Amino acid sequence: MELTPASELPLRALSTLFARSFEGYFVTVPDAPALFDARVRSEHISLADSRVARVDGAPVGLVLMARRGRVSRVAGMGIVPSHRNRKLGGGMLRPLMEEARARGDARMLLEVIEQNAPAVKLYERLGFQRVRRLVGFIGTPAPEPASLEEVEPRDCARLLPEGLPWQLTPATVAGLSLPARAFRLGPAVAVLGEVSAPTLALRALAVEPEARGKGFGRRLLRALVAAWPGKPLAASAIVPEGLCDRFFLGAGFSYPALSQLEMSHELSL
Repeated sequence: MELTPASELPLRALSTLFARSFEGYFVTVPDAPALFDARVRSEHISLADSRVARVDGAPVGLVLMARRGRVSRVAGMGIVPSHRNRKLGGGMLRPLMEEARARGDARMLLEVIEQNAPAVKLYERLGFQRVRRLVGFIGTPAPEPASLEEVEPRDCARLLPEGLPWQLTPATVAGLSLPARAFRLGPAVAVLGEVSAPTLALRALAVEPEARGKGFGRRLLRALVAAWPGKPLAASAIVPEGLCDRFFLGAGFSYPALSQLEMSHELSL
């Protein structure tokens, strides 16, 4: 197996390889170059530091590496179906861990679906330790029409605390662009994914500090459901367990089947 920089492939080819590498996975990964590009930009994925795995010259896997400061993150690692179960995963990630250590990164993060036991075991063998459990929510609150103001994702990002998982950090949310859209209702702001999709993807939700605990967040959820009737709202499993479970469960949401583990490897040790 040979590893080559992902930056050597055009974006469209990377999008296709990314989708192929997650065929049959727990969640569907579409071959959508525009969405792939948006993810690269908002999550600070470095294609120069990401790697394509090749066997006999043919691309068979992809590792996406994101970077901020002295922290690296495995933003996605997959292998095409024909080359799975050949113990390629460790060989793909170990060199990137060494590269991160050599450039002075302090740690490397990743998220893995908790129900994907083989992947969890692989990362633990490589020295990653569990940090926290990440959960999602799905539901359809009773609609309550209201006048929504469309704003920028950064208006939500500025209200988010530090210390959140990579995909929820202020830096990621502020970097979101169309088709993601942000809406305000009073002191509450939410960011949605593509609103034409069958399910409304709730990318982030925040309320001005002085207005928290007064029901503004739930009113915004009801207004969003009213604006796009018939569509459930879903937050991916990127929310730290216990952070806002009472808020969502009290609003009529439930947990989806899948959860994630956030894992970390201290590279400087």
